[in-house]
Amino acid sequence: MNLQINKQSVTPVYKQIANGIWALIREEELVNGYKLPSERQLARELGVHRNTVVRAYEELIAEGLVVAQRTSPRGYFVLRNEKIREGNLFFPLSKMIRYQFSPDEKTFAQIFEDSGADNYITLAGIVMDEKLSPALWMDEIFDEMKAGRWAQNAKTQESREIARLKENICRLLRGRNMYVNPKNVQLVLETTHALSVIIEMYLEKGDCVIVEEPVIPDTVNLFRNRGIETVYVSMEADGFNLKEMEILLMNKNPKFIYVMTNYQSPSGTVMSLEKRKALLALSHKYGVPIIEEDSVWDFNYTGKKMPTLYSMDCYKSVLYIDTFSLTFLPGIKTAFVVGPYEPIDMMGRYIIMSQVSIGNIGQYMLNEFIERGAYEKYLKMMCAAYKRKMELLCERLETIEEIRFTKPQGGLNIWCSLAPPLNEKELYLTCRGLGLLIMPGYLFYPRGYHGQGHVRLCFANIEETRIDEAVSLLKQGIAMTLEKAEERKK
Repeated sequence: MNLQINKQSVTPVYKQIANGIWALIREEELVNGYKLPSERQLARELGVHRNTVVRAYEELIAEGLVVAQRTSPRGYFVLRNEKIREGNLFFPLSKMIRYQFSPDEKTFAQIFEDSGADNYITLAGIVMDEKLSPALWMDEIFDEMKAGRWAQNAKTQESREIARLKENICRLLRGRNMYVNPKNVQLVLETTHALSVIIEMYLEKGDCVIVEEPVIPDTVNLFRNRGIETVYVSMEADGFNLKEMEILLMNKNPKFIYVMTNYQSPSGTVMSLEKRKALLALSHKYGVPIIEEDSVWDFNYTGKKMPTLYSMDCYKSVLYIDTFSLTFLPGIKTAFVVGPYEPIDMMGRYIIMSQVSIGNIGQYMLNEFIERGAYEKYLKMMCAAYKRKMELLCERLETIEEIRFTKPQGGLNIWCSLAPPLNEKELYLTCRGLGLLIMPGYLFYPRGYHGQGHVRLCFANIEETRIDEAVSLLKQGIAMTLEKAEERKK
């Protein structure tokens, strides 16, 4: 607020503040319902004691110009020309928000955000290692861009990069035995963007989607906030529970099945060939298409490649999603959807209508990186580096009696089971207090927890030299958590 006070004036400062606010109300700079600054905030702004502001507000309240609201939303509000009933003040924008996050989703998002902080050793959020950035391989491309090559392309060939990238994606997919045409590829910003577009194109409020559980909270949030019912099929060692899947298909009449076939997150499960065949057969039998996300395909530590559902599909019933977000420059958001021509064409039209732009400069750099042969060489180096981290972490975790896990074949996580009576939430909070971030497993079970506790440990952003320290803190956290459990028994 534009308030001026004169501490040399004979008029008490609190009256100067009250008079100044009254003048702003009179001139309608402050209108009915306007929330005034808090006592401390205004005191700090004017350089006076808080009690001075309190007295000024009390005077305005006594004159009927301001009301003090003690229930939410709390604070001091301008009251002009009409009485506002207690408890009736509200802010329509905050009350009208339809997009919501559950408490577990908020916790997941906060842990992910904290995973980038320097004050923690992190085995939690998937944050990629900056020391393995492809930027270190791209000096020649950057030099050419500085010399103006990109600027020339930007002026004359704005759509060329899209066509180039689709061609390059088709070439990369041939390494997965997926032979597709550029007309079957649509560029999107991210896997979540792809899901959002699919929801808008195909689903209505009240529709149902089958999802594997455990599942990333962000995925559930996308469906739930569009009014889509998510029903969950449990995971086994070789993928989804086949009997549960068919029961859900018979009873729930879903519109889509959403699966991660390779290194499912967070469990790290690889769907067996038998279950891939069975899923396609069920999809055809019940007429339910499949969304196949394969965003960690490149993090393969065994060399064994399983065929994608898309490559096995004879019925044009699969939409395949992948992203470059984990394998290219951070911030250059580029992902893609592969599918039959008609839905891919409509998806492209929808994205144009939505005025969503996939940055040409990022596409140019990615195209150059791929076409020079550097991308595939980089992937081999990156995969080898993450494999070393994974193996070292697994080796150290084997020394902890209270943890059981299966060594992952790929991906960026290790999914661990905790021995009773370890409580994963308590373990997470204890480890956090020690300076170690882990991801508690209950966050990945939207329908509620069944069975013993879990934690997800991500090795993406931890230096190899700090893995011993991280495991030492984890052991300490486990000991402290178990000690608390014993104390409660007494």
